[in-house]
Amino acid sequence: MTIKMTLVLNTLESGDCSEQIKALFADKNEEIEIINTADLKIMHCMGCNNCWLKTPGVCSIKDDYEIILKKMVAAENFWVVADTKFGFIDYRGKRVLDRIVPMLNMYIEIRDGWERHQLRYHPLNFGFIYKGNGNRELLEEWSMRVARNLAGRSLGVISLDQNGSCENTAEMPSDSAAAPIKTAAPAADEHVIIINGSPRVKKNSNTNKIVHAFAEGLEKAGITHKLYSLSNHAEWDEAREAFMTNDNIIIAVPLFVECLPSLLLEFLSTLPTERKQPAKLSFILHGGFDEGHQLRLGEKFLQSLPAQLGCTSGGVLVKGGSFLLRNRENSYIKKMTDKILASYTTMGQSFARNGSFSSSEAKKFTGFEKNPKIGILLFNLIFKRIVKKNFERIAQEWGCSEPLDAKPY
Repeated sequence: MTIKMTLVLNTLESGDCSEQIKALFADKNEEIEIINTADLKIMHCMGCNNCWLKTPGVCSIKDDYEIILKKMVAAENFWVVADTKFGFIDYRGKRVLDRIVPMLNMYIEIRDGWERHQLRYHPLNFGFIYKGNGNRELLEEWSMRVARNLAGRSLGVISLDQNGSCENTAEMPSDSAAAPIKTAAPAADEHVIIINGSPRVKKNSNTNKIVHAFAEGLEKAGITHKLYSLSNHAEWDEAREAFMTNDNIIIAVPLFVECLPSLLLEFLSTLPTERKQPAKLSFILHGGFDEGHQLRLGEKFLQSLPAQLGCTSGGVLVKGGSFLLRNRENSYIKKMTDKILASYTTMGQSFARNGSFSSSEAKKFTGFEKNPKIGILLFNLIFKRIVKKNFERIAQEWGCSEPLDAKPY
């Protein structure tokens, strides 16, 4: 009988609950390895795409995560143990998930009817063990999405607090998402705080391009704005103060492993629990794939955040298809992405008129939820090869010397 290898990453501080975690796997016919990540140096994913387009399968961040990647290549089952914050996985747990990207490669395929990146190695089953008051429905859907992205199956979601004696220290999330409020159009002299929640540096940030296009629409309506970028840690103190003292805030963020990037989750966890004045909090959520349904779990989580941060909700603007915004040197791609950015300028004007993202314009902005059958057929017959060649061209421009589907471990 083949013994399955199961890798468990315990991201709880100081390796809390290690014995309890071991007990969960005591009767399993599996080889179990538990790694306490508190003992390791692991940084946030920067979203640089080097592991896809420059050094395939090798992360450009030189920290202890390479140890984990090498073990993951040998694993069949993969569990993350983490605390919860805002009813979701906390930033420490999400940080080890965001760094899993080298397990996939840049090439795209249609799998289970969804646009997916191809596996670099083999399918990986995924499960989540949590401490605290998590939103179980949200966590189960997220776990399922992560597993499917890895072509595996969900191993389920387990609460340590319901399976043992770990002390419960997390806050209880709101039972319901904050409903979008009916807001009057902003006054001409209104000021909006915009926070770029992407970990990618501004120069290469698709979110930064989207924010500037959106802000152009605000400016046409006479609304000023101040932008803070969380990729620059030096801006965090000012961004926190602006969040607490302004009454109209927009956070723009890319989808990272089915939800928010760990960097933004860390920033949100540092915010004071009491606001200095009421505020409306809105979000712009974007992703590389075109399909709207790829972003719906992230949207669901964002809808729950305003109430937990002492704000009312201005809604979530959802849009896919942003990957190529970074690579605009090609004239055809530039023409196509100019249209994308112009649409965000239009949505900036819409936000100025409506005061939120609850308008019919914002709802239609997402586009199609799923690829139609004819679109999937055309992709498999024609566009898959074109997209592949385009990625290989970009990789060559970036100085890549290895096949994009290389297996370095």
